[in-house]
Amino acid sequence: MAVNARGHLVDAAKVPDAFPYYGSPIKRQTRVILDSLKQLCEAAGTSLDRVVKAQVFLADLSDFFYFDEVWREYFPTPPPRTTVGTPGLLADGARILVDVVALADRSQPITVVTSQGPRPMAHYSEAFRVGPWVFAAGQIASDYRTGVPPEARVSDAFPYYGIPIKRQTEYILRNLEKTLQAAGSSLDSVVKAQVFLEDITHFSAFDEVWKTFFPEPLPRSVVGTTNLLVPGTLIEIDLTALVGRHA
Repeated sequence: MAVNARGHLVDAAKVPDAFPYYGSPIKRQTRVILDSLKQLCEAAGTSLDRVVKAQVFLADLSDFFYFDEVWREYFPTPPPRTTVGTPGLLADGARILVDVVALADRSQPITVVTSQGPRPMAHYSEAFRVGPWVFAAGQIASDYRTGVPPEARVSDAFPYYGIPIKRQTEYILRNLEKTLQAAGSSLDSVVKAQVFLEDITHFSAFDEVWKTFFPEPLPRSVVGTTNLLVPGTLIEIDLTALVGRHA
């Protein structure tokens, strides 16, 4: 976060009281965070262009567009990213928390993965393949053109046939399957999953679908989120996998 050791916003992240309409709080905080991460990466012998996965937690998703504008400045080739709303951050006034994984090895090539799945509108890649690893961006049940597509929705003509969370979960996992296949991997090679649910009471129905794709349980974190980037979406899924022959 854009805070000091005491947990207070640093001055560079604040909009001046004397000029309240000069500058954007989310842009200032994002820039402070990314400058700090740049310094941390350099101290570890690497750089931001070696980031292979990012997670972003926004206190208010209406900040997303302006955050994404700053993100583009720091990541010409954007890493896979998961962005969700959060009910609160630990520091008063903090609007964003950014978490990244980077490679220390500058010689290791990074391959951008593109499948036949929906193309995201925001500035991030569908997945990166790095050595034996595949880092996939979080996916939601959207085609990024019409919102939640018909195949992920319950039909208006048959409102009691099907369950929205089940249809969205299946839609996402089918698309993640395409992503992993394009990277030379598969759902069988997933080693870690994170799941963000808008309504945690959907867990049981989500888990029923999950078990059909993953008969053998794998490490998984499931947490609630305030909201997701496309209205009507109920769930976001984030996977890390091994390339098939390394699984």
